Amino acid sequence: MHRKKTIMLEVENLYCILGTNKVLSGISFSIADGEITTMIGKSGSGKTTIIRALCGLENISHGKICINGKKARHGDYGLVQQGYCLFDHMTILKNVSYALQVVRKFSMKSANSMALDMLAQFGLKDKATAYPSSLSGGQKQRVAIARTLVMNPKILLFDEPTSALDPEMTSDVIDIVKNIASQGIAILIVTHDLVMAQKVSDRILFLEHGKIVENRPAEDFFSDPCSECAKSFLKNAAIF
Repeated sequence: MHRKKTIMLEVENLYCILGTNKVLSGISFSIADGEITTMIGKSGSGKTTIIRALCGLENISHGKICINGKKARHGDYGLVQQGYCLFDHMTILKNVSYALQVVRKFSMKSANSMALDMLAQFGLKDKATAYPSSLSGGQKQRVAIARTLVMNPKILLFDEPTSALDPEMTSDVIDIVKNIASQGIAILIVTHDLVMAQKVSDRILFLEHGKIVENRPAEDFFSDPCSECAKSFLKNAAIF
């Protein structure tokens, strides 16, 4: 028997209003542990705003965000940002261990040990003393993911994880994301890469004008979208 999945993240009736503009209008969804949910939609539909709201980077006008039934805290999330956002003046080891020392208050020895173990899982232990400028785009993305995972987040957020990668590197990221989910971590992705979304997602959230228009299993969404706006979106992207 398969283990029953439990709900990790619950977002209920989320509104984000900036001036007279409703950026988010009544957003509600949930993600179970080990589930990969991907948000897609046109630019300006509200995808990145949701990610920012979850991380506390955007003020919420109304709504509730819970993890395991309790009010979510900033430390519950791990965000892998678009463009890697590595510290160019730090070694790869320092990039991964820095937050462990500064935020979690681990000793340098403990933080470095944990960082090296994480780098080893991503095949990057031999790059520990290197600097970001010497790495390929795919390697930088793996470092960014390792740096986030080492903080042991409950929910992993990806903002355009394949935007600067070629198809081979994109395939590598897809494998990494699936492996992380298999360990029971709930994952929420924002992407314009519909090929990735098809290959990696369990569920699709399709957004339009700050609202979730469709919330369906990925296979169902891509094979038979219900809404006209989703059909048009996929048709224009040469997917449907």
